[in-house]
Amino acid sequence: MYKLIGILFITLISHEVSFADNISCAPNQVQVIDADTIKVCDKKIRLNGISAAERGHSSYVYCKELVRAIIKKSTSVNCKLSGEKTYDRFVGICHINIGNSSKNLQEIIVGNHCARDCEQYSNGKYKIYETIESKKLPLPNYCKKKN
Repeated sequence: MYKLIGILFITLISHEVSFADNISCAPNQVQVIDADTIKVCDKKIRLNGISAAERGHSSYVYCKELVRAIIKKSTSVNCKLSGEKTYDRFVGICHINIGNSSKNLQEIIVGNHCARDCEQYSNGKYKIYETIESKKLPLPNYCKKKN
């Protein structure tokens, strides 16, 4: 009997862990906190590898609304969590599904002038999507690659 309870317990734990690695929700279950943080199925996710302007910056409200509009046009939002946390947020890479295609949300945000590549965490993955306007956004020291 104890062996059966142990197996059941391990099965339940491993199911919860695998659920935490990938999250998928309909757009109406996604809340935009700011241009680099979203809440997907009640989990706050810090979008890995990008840095958007903070509250008080002239682009903050525009970019938050842009991300909201992008998500609203999608059929689902899928996030792969890294297993790391920063403050109260999980860290992950998110994709949106539009029609039959999946698009990297971070690439879209950077390409729409609303964030910069955070090289320390992206290894430069989003640098090619930076625009003249996004390069004007402040870049926190923690994003700069350490040698």
